[in-house]
Amino acid sequence: MPTGLGTEGKKLWREVVNTFNVIEEPHNRRILFDACKTADLIDRLDEAMNGQELTARGSMGQLVIHPLIAQAQSARTLLAQLLTRLNFAPPEED
Repeated sequence: MPTGLGTEGKKLWREVVNTFNVIEEPHNRRILFDACKTADLIDRLDEAMNGQELTARGSMGQLVIHPLIAQAQSARTLLAQLLTRLNFAPPEED
């Protein structure tokens, strides 16, 4: 497992590596690492949102969606894209 991963990143790394044969190729290791870092980011954004309102005041004083919500949504989209790029296949039977 690479260094620098948080709780959610380590959890994702273990789950993927223990289920699928994806880290044989260097590009897949990098994609998985980026996915794990993104999972950590989502966790941090979610934690930062605890106790926060769903809206905030925009630059003109208008109510807008809280910026952390938009960031978390973007991170979730990125995570889905990264995991899709790993092209998971069912484990081969022995």
